[in-house]
Amino acid sequence: MSTDKKTLIYEAVLSLVYEHNDLSRIKVADIAERANIGKGTVYEYFQSKEQAIGEALIYMYNKGLESFARLLGENRGFQETYYTFLRNFRVMLSKNRHVYNFMTMNPANFSVHATIQAIIHPSLKKLKKRHFELVEKLVERSINEGIIKANPQKFDWQAVILSSLTCIYLHQQFPDDSLRDEEVLDKAYAAYVKLLN
Repeated sequence: MSTDKKTLIYEAVLSLVYEHNDLSRIKVADIAERANIGKGTVYEYFQSKEQAIGEALIYMYNKGLESFARLLGENRGFQETYYTFLRNFRVMLSKNRHVYNFMTMNPANFSVHATIQAIIHPSLKKLKKRHFELVEKLVERSINEGIIKANPQKFDWQAVILSSLTCIYLHQQFPDDSLRDEEVLDKAYAAYVKLLN
């Protein structure tokens, strides 16, 4: 299959996943219609909709990691890079709410979850490893710029990054009109600096 057609199918699947909380409602016919191809073409390359969904999720994760790697490759200071990292997480979280529900085993998706999980599981270890390698580079940038004073243990910086991301998550889940989005980013950044110093 050509890369372009494969990408077209992945993008069609993801657009449907973003729209549906119940993944069992997505049909191969929906994927074909969204990709503007014949239903048979989808079956030429995927045995089932679960395979198409699973591979599309892997594609999405890889795209996110490529974007993160590009961000780290830019010549920006740590604070600007960290704020962009947090903004990207906020966008991803709002856009991919149904993916989050799916990955946390929302009962509506339990019937298809095991099949899709089996498809994506072999790739997850590699994807997580790559993600943490990139986050470690982000932490190294803050050390090199003197923003944090010591070389923290891996557990410490992982916990602190998670704390920062939790600030974004909580603001999206429980909006507080007294806090602007940028103020939430300020708090997430301040948590990083304070907790690692």
